[in-house]
Amino acid sequence: MFPDVITPDLQMKNIDTLLESTCEAIRAKARLDGVPLVIMGHSLGGIIAALCAEKLGRSAVGHVIIIASPYGARDSVPGPVTRFLLRMRLIPDALTRPRFFSRSTPIEDQKYLFARAVPESPELQAEIFKPVWFHTDRFSEPLPQRALVIASSRDRIVPSSESRQFAEVIGAEFIEFNGTQNVGHNDFVWAPDTAAKVMSHIQSFLGRR
Repeated sequence: MFPDVITPDLQMKNIDTLLESTCEAIRAKARLDGVPLVIMGHSLGGIIAALCAEKLGRSAVGHVIIIASPYGARDSVPGPVTRFLLRMRLIPDALTRPRFFSRSTPIEDQKYLFARAVPESPELQAEIFKPVWFHTDRFSEPLPQRALVIASSRDRIVPSSESRQFAEVIGAEFIEFNGTQNVGHNDFVWAPDTAAKVMSHIQSFLGRR
C-alpha cells in the first residue's frame, strides 16, 4: 500500500526536542519526495503527528492517522514512587505487560517489545504524567488535513473517551474497536489480526476523498 515507509530515529529528551526532530524528518522527506506525506503515530506518537501536521500544513502533510492517543484531563496519574520504579525498570515486565496487551499478541512478541523499550527521560516523563495532557490547549481549530483516529474501548492505558475527544477537537474521523474485540493499547500494531483490521481501516480512509 505504501511504496516507501520511514521510521526515523527521534530525539526524545523532552517534548520540544521530540516535536522538532519529528517535524524536521517529515519536512525533509516531503521535500525529497515532492508530495505531502501520510503520517501516522501511536499513543504519544499520535500526539506528535497531529502537532507536526498543524505546524507544517498541507504542503508537507496530506493525511494524519492517530492510534490510541490521549487528550484532556485524566482521573489519576502515577505518583513519584511509581514514576521512579517505571523509569528504573524495577517493576517486573510480567506485571506490566497485561496492561498493554491482550492475549491476541503472542507472548514472545510482548517480551521482544518490552525488552527493547527505551525508558522516557525524566523531563519527558514529567510532561506525560501531568494531570492534563500537554497538547490539550494547543489546538484552536481542526487540522487542515484529513485525519483518522483509531481507539479501543478495552485500552487500559489510554481510555477511548480521550481519543474520541481528541478526534472531535482536530476534526478527525473516529473508529473504535468495541469490547468484544478485546484490543489492548499495543495490540493495534503487534496483534496480527488486529493490525490487519487497522490497516483495512487505514486503506478505506485513504481511499475516500
